[in-house]
Amino acid sequence: MYLKEFQEGIVDQAIQFHNELNPKLFQGKKLNSKVRYKLMLIVQHFINFINIPSIKLKDITISGSNAAYTYTEHSDLDLHLVVDIPRAAEMHLRPLFDAKKNQYNYNHNIKIQNIDVELYVQPSTDTHHSAGIYSILNDKWLSEPKVQRVTINDNDVNLKVINYLNKIKRALKSTDLAETNAIKDEISKLRKSGLEREVLRAQGHIDRLRQHIYDLEDRRLSLENKR
Repeated sequence: MYLKEFQEGIVDQAIQFHNELNPKLFQGKKLNSKVRYKLMLIVQHFINFINIPSIKLKDITISGSNAAYTYTEHSDLDLHLVVDIPRAAEMHLRPLFDAKKNQYNYNHNIKIQNIDVELYVQPSTDTHHSAGIYSILNDKWLSEPKVQRVTINDNDVNLKVINYLNKIKRALKSTDLAETNAIKDEISKLRKSGLEREVLRAQGHIDRLRQHIYDLEDRRLSLENKR
């Protein structure tokens, strides 16, 4: 993909402003009861997949643009398991949760009302920033989104997107797994509801980067039959 594709109006492709929450998920400001039930089932299935009996689930939340007024047809439904992680176990549980989450998301293609569900494990000590955060367990808003159009400088967003796009393009050409993972981690630190992340995700760049990492990992673990 060439940089010329990032012209005026790119923000509107990745984020839209609505006067109501996504009607596929919400009835007014309340999460649809059938949607809530299905999300609870997904979480239970994921916990069984993790297979950690002592997991301390503190809350289940949804966030991102589908928990705000900025959703598009490309927006995922970000489903977070908020867990307490003992400090002594943090060093090995965090990467384990990440690995399990990545494997689960890769193996399953779960949709709610044709919206992709993306699972995350969030330590309760981490601060989560999002325009809206809804507690599935308590069926209420933890951070209620506002109906307002934010003033955005398209130029600034485009420059940031181009910067991250260049990094992804470099990663896709690289055979260095450590370098590629470092770029993925940098992009992962973007706010889940951030415009730059929405643009990169809507254009499919994040998915391509993930697949490239999977391919590099497969290559590293494989043994070729050289004749």
